[in-house]
Amino acid sequence: MRFFCLILALLSCGALLAESPRELEKGDFAWGIQLEPGTGSPLYQLPLPLAVYQGVSRADLGDLRLFNGKGHLLPHELSLPTLQLPGRERRQPVALFPLYGSREADLQLLSMRISRSNPAGSMSLEQHQIQRTRDEVLRGYLLQLWQGDQRPAIQRLQLLWPEPPQGFIQRLKLEQSDDLDQWRPVAVPAVMADLAYAGERLVKAEIQLNGQTQRFLRLTPAEGDMPLELSAIDAVMIDSSPAARPQEEAVIETIHRGEQAGEYLFEIPGPLPVNRMDLLPAEPNTLTRATLYSRATTDAPWLRRSQGTIYRLLVQGTPLEQTALSVGRVNDRYWRLLVDAAGGGLGEQNPLLRVSWIPHQLRFSARGEGPFLLAYGSVLAGPNPPGSLLSGFSQSEQQRLVSEQITAGQAFALAGPAALTPQRVYDWKQWSLWGVLVLATLLLGWMAWTTLRQMIKPSA
Repeated sequence: MRFFCLILALLSCGALLAESPRELEKGDFAWGIQLEPGTGSPLYQLPLPLAVYQGVSRADLGDLRLFNGKGHLLPHELSLPTLQLPGRERRQPVALFPLYGSREADLQLLSMRISRSNPAGSMSLEQHQIQRTRDEVLRGYLLQLWQGDQRPAIQRLQLLWPEPPQGFIQRLKLEQSDDLDQWRPVAVPAVMADLAYAGERLVKAEIQLNGQTQRFLRLTPAEGDMPLELSAIDAVMIDSSPAARPQEEAVIETIHRGEQAGEYLFEIPGPLPVNRMDLLPAEPNTLTRATLYSRATTDAPWLRRSQGTIYRLLVQGTPLEQTALSVGRVNDRYWRLLVDAAGGGLGEQNPLLRVSWIPHQLRFSARGEGPFLLAYGSVLAGPNPPGSLLSGFSQSEQQRLVSEQITAGQAFALAGPAALTPQRVYDWKQWSLWGVLVLATLLLGWMAWTTLRQMIKPSA
């Protein structure tokens, strides 16, 4: 019986020595950012700075903690904003009037020839087909974007034309007016194009206005003649939608060529929740097919994320480009770009890549006194437990409890890179625990051997 009591005593000592892991402190983290609140709110929320993504060691951002002025840990949570869906588009055809005349004719006279005054004193256009004489050419188009007194917010114009027999690129000149008398230029680049490439049709038929235009718009070629006749033009309005979170951007310049022709490898600065990449060719007049891959670690297989035609053309001084590759939302660190090398690729110079992401929202409880410290980057920190700080509160209560009036300072070193390196530390408590376990095992073996010997003696 005394042997069992001894074993229980040894195991109890081992349990006492096996203490729970200590609470993390500021010195366990590599970097820190001081947070200065602007109001007396119980909770604060701010977008996660880029420096945090660059300094963490975990892809799930688990090595991130909040401390108050006395060094006590604060409850916090991270959330990803939902990707903003585009607002619902509404299209409305605009009144389209071709301007025919000789190449030397004054466009002002052509515009006034098809105008009249209504009894209210405002200008409108004759709704009849303008005939073209034998010696006239198509000089451009006059557009009446809306009728009535209410000015719509037109985001862009969509040009429509039949498929041309051969490709073209044409730079356009835009002028606007409210009375068909005084005209002023519209400061937006406008190019129309229709090209065939690698079995695909490349069409540029949009003119961005962003709601800034007057009632009448005159559309003419910047040089030369119109390449073809337009069949219609639609004005595109977008219904109002909730405001999107601001998007962050960073340009990746360190790009390495891979072993395969047309292959480029690069690494982004941390586990950013990337939703878009723009491939920026270094050489103008580049047109290629691109495929984008990514992976979380260097030994993981590549996963295809996006594919599309990339072009960056210069038409009479006006850029015509499509550089975006949408990837949804991916936080992989390693990326691979593969372009069509057989079609010329991207040229001799390496391209640039512009990475776009919507950062995590960090929310924490402002318990205790400030200043508050956002500490990150540690091999000792594990993942944060799931949960919400505001579960049980209504939406209106959450808006009153959480404030975004908080300022993040510059990142500074706490323990520095040493906090990111695993260190072998010999803890006497750990060795004592192992000693207790080994001793208990030996005692159990000795007890078993003694009992067996006592059982053998009577039988002998």
